[in-house]
Amino acid sequence: MKNKLLASSAITALTAFGSAATAELTISGTARVGLMTTEGAAAVVGDTVYSASAGDAAFMEIVSSLSVYQTLDATGSAVAGITSADSTATAPTAGNVAAMRALRANIAAKVENAITSVLRSDAAVDLASVDAILARIDATVTTAVAAKSDTTTAENRVRISFAGSGETDGGLTYGFSARADQSNSSNGGSQYISGAFGKVSMGDLDGADEQMAGNLAGVGFTGAGSHQNFAYQSASHNLSYSISMAGVSFAASTDLVRGADSTKTGSNSAMGIKWSGDVGGATVGIGLGQSKVGTLSEDSISASVSMGGLTIKAVSHSNDNGASVASTAASLSSASGTAHTAAVADVPNYDTDTTGLSISYAMDSLTVTAFTRTEETQGVADKDYSGVGFAYNMGGATLKAGFVDNNNISVMDFGLNFSF
Repeated sequence: MKNKLLASSAITALTAFGSAATAELTISGTARVGLMTTEGAAAVVGDTVYSASAGDAAFMEIVSSLSVYQTLDATGSAVAGITSADSTATAPTAGNVAAMRALRANIAAKVENAITSVLRSDAAVDLASVDAILARIDATVTTAVAAKSDTTTAENRVRISFAGSGETDGGLTYGFSARADQSNSSNGGSQYISGAFGKVSMGDLDGADEQMAGNLAGVGFTGAGSHQNFAYQSASHNLSYSISMAGVSFAASTDLVRGADSTKTGSNSAMGIKWSGDVGGATVGIGLGQSKVGTLSEDSISASVSMGGLTIKAVSHSNDNGASVASTAASLSSASGTAHTAAVADVPNYDTDTTGLSISYAMDSLTVTAFTRTEETQGVADKDYSGVGFAYNMGGATLKAGFVDNNNISVMDFGLNFSF
């Protein structure tokens, strides 16, 4: 239910400033109360895993096998102490990392104290090799985490929403929307101007691709983590244009730098198109979207069909994760007088593909909804999300419950959403 405040004095004031033919201000509110339970998790054992390119790993194995660093060959001639033609190696271990760090002190001493300048020079080359590798080693540290028990929390929230609209004598419409949250930490809002030319919006907006392709239907009175939503990189755009005609809608958006914010650089744009119409008594929608932020691009497509109380929607979303990086070879030896250089491994930056499906069925006051969504990136474990829930409309208040599998962590919520 919405309370509309429409006063002749307000219209008179708006007319004086903007030649308004009509104007309207609405205030509405929503609130929710309930409980949410999140499944606990098993303890995680702490560990450190080292990784390096093949060239670095081979060089580390050579270094860790040296009991004493040498800068003389069998005849007493000066040579660089670390040489090898080895081209293969296993992943670095804590043992050869420690051995390399220990040998570094021995090499450093040769740089300072070797008898001749040639020997000192050879040792300096090897020291540069060792220091560079130690700096490049990637240590993945898994922090030990104690086991977590199931938790149940009380969830409540209040939101007051404001919306205003008006129309000039010339037929130009304008308006705004804003809200105040119980936490008093949100000041999101947007404004628009529209006419025969289309609609221009500014403020806190979804990107044009998300506007046209959209998300799946969610469950629960809190959303239970909102895992039905896709991670659109254009989610925080602040300027958009849209137009609709004959069942076809088009939108374009961008995120302009605000004030002293210099973090938004490079391309930052999105566009989308959607068709919706009647096909054999069913309402069918097809949406396409694309965005580009810096060098990263995303493509999205959605399809939906509604007939009677049944609504089905499918969404597919792909992020290219940036350009691939070609590999280069490594130098495994310092004998040439040049410090070891690491190989650069292929970085394919495989696409992240996300697909999902939701189904809702409404029967009088009861609506049952289910969704599933999967994120896939080659070389990375898939992430799976699914949920099922119901909503029962009691008139002004809706009883909702949801169960969500958050990538193998169960989340359940139950409560009331009401509006005024």
